Amino acid sequence: MSRTRAVLVVVALALAACSRPAGGPAPSASPAALDPGRPLPSPVPEVVARVNGQPIRIHQILPLAKAELDRASVADRERVKAGVLRRALQKYVDRELLLQEALARGVTADSRQVDWAYDQMRREHGDEAAWEEFLAGQGLNPQSLRAELRAQHTVAALLEQEVQGWPVTEAEARAVYESNPRGFGPPDAEAPPSFEAVRGEIEEALRRNKRGEIQDALLARLRAKARIELLL
Repeated sequence: MSRTRAVLVVVALALAACSRPAGGPAPSASPAALDPGRPLPSPVPEVVARVNGQPIRIHQILPLAKAELDRASVADRERVKAGVLRRALQKYVDRELLLQEALARGVTADSRQVDWAYDQMRREHGDEAAWEEFLAGQGLNPQSLRAELRAQHTVAALLEQEVQGWPVTEAEARAVYESNPRGFGPPDAEAPPSFEAVRGEIEEALRRNKRGEIQDALLARLRAKARIELLL
């Protein structure tokens, strides 16, 4: 997968490690969680889920599902299709929860980063035919691609805000410092730095190490209060 194509699903894939079955009051959530490989409804509905009333449509999850289906053999694709679609839906539900939370907090994407990502994709598909083929494979057009990139960068900004806001107690930071005082500050210093001089560096390192745990905790809180209806 090219770097640009990977950008389209990077947030959802990053969440996969901490994804758990969606919560909420909807009774339809349990069967999908217990048996994701069961036969798909026929016909497959256009709206495959609702998150706090916001619909998720089948075309929105197909690019993510396709990325996994393309890794399966031709003989296995039909057999694994149902499970792949439901896993893609679960990841998209998590992304929708995070996007809704970001918008509620007033978190916004950096427009320069969105434009840069879009321009990178356009450059990597130089002629118009290649560009149109790429967009069609993603189920997008130029406008919806920009919207998708903006949504993903918005979610990334929310996750970074959550990580940076994670409290680190003085006791936690001091314990790390005392375990290896020379592990922080300039590597060629004659003496280890003081705790206060490197406290910010230690706190940042602790937050980085807990990034997955922090994201997991945020998603758990959002799922607990969300109305999630799975229809696939």
